[in-house]
Amino acid sequence: MTALEHGKTPIRIRGKRSACKAEKWHFGKQRKHLQVIMSSPATSEISSQAASGASRALKRRKVALSRLEQLPAELIQEILLHSGNLDLPLASPRLASQLSGKQLQWQLTKQALSPIIHCTSTATSQELRRAERLLSSRFMTWTFFGQWLDDQAGVQSDVQPGSSDNADRHQSNQWTSLRPSADLVVPVKLLHGPWTRDKTKFLRVLTANSTDNLTGLTGFASEVAHTGLIDATREQCMDALELLRRLGVAPDQELLRADITDFGCQRDTVMYILRWCASEVMRCTAGGGDGGGVKDTRPNVDIDFLDPVLWAWAEKARKAGDAKGEWLTKTLKRVSSITANGDDTQDAIELSSNSSSSSLHVHTCD
Repeated sequence: MTALEHGKTPIRIRGKRSACKAEKWHFGKQRKHLQVIMSSPATSEISSQAASGASRALKRRKVALSRLEQLPAELIQEILLHSGNLDLPLASPRLASQLSGKQLQWQLTKQALSPIIHCTSTATSQELRRAERLLSSRFMTWTFFGQWLDDQAGVQSDVQPGSSDNADRHQSNQWTSLRPSADLVVPVKLLHGPWTRDKTKFLRVLTANSTDNLTGLTGFASEVAHTGLIDATREQCMDALELLRRLGVAPDQELLRADITDFGCQRDTVMYILRWCASEVMRCTAGGGDGGGVKDTRPNVDIDFLDPVLWAWAEKARKAGDAKGEWLTKTLKRVSSITANGDDTQDAIELSSNSSSSSLHVHTCD
């Protein structure tokens, strides 16, 4: 007889494998009730919090250090100086913290740049790559590089208020006097925006010992520099436009369109880019030679000053009462006529009499 037949309440004996139907039914209801409770949002949130807490505990668990990381910091620094491997601090956060001292960075700079300055002969490709890698490092800021220049020249850095232009010229002369290798490539980090005052000063100094680069930038650097042109136009940074032009970066239709249709047709940059485009078009029309026997290897440019997109923007602005529309129409007519006739580029683009009162102001980067 079962427990129910005797009027007794059935109980479950832990560890018992068999049970009567009433016991199974009773505990089956309990299991369903527990399943509903466990599947409730509150329980799920508690479970997720517990899981996240466990994952955080796993993240906090210490990772075993490599043999290199277990070495004393002084020895690791000596290894970096001896190997010259500037990627070593990137191997782990611990190495980065042990190899971030300014004195160590100073020694690395002296070690990497010494072979490519005062060049009486051509620097090796390995020495150039090492110097380029150093200049691309995160710690190599304009402030750091300027201090290194002053140290090389044996002078104190004492810039007087209002004499920033003189200071820039002086530091450019310092770099030129060191006679760096002409094969040294400008770091990619200096070829794109955002364009700050420090970035343009750094780029101006590194390009101080070169004239207009006939070969121009190549590969990835060329693509980044073209992006830098767009950034400079958007930010109205004339310094950056001039420096990228010095590096042989060529203007194109995209740059001219962006300056007029996307960035509000600011007269400063539009006039500069139109002059630049006109000069390049006429250079290509003349055959690319400079008359001095040096072959011009710069790429040909194809600029359409009668671009319907530009003229449509000018017409829309003119109808809206914007003076830029009338000004742009006259200017595009003038430059297209001059480039077609092959006139002198120095006088190629002039403001019409109606807009001559608006003087051109060259913006420098903040």
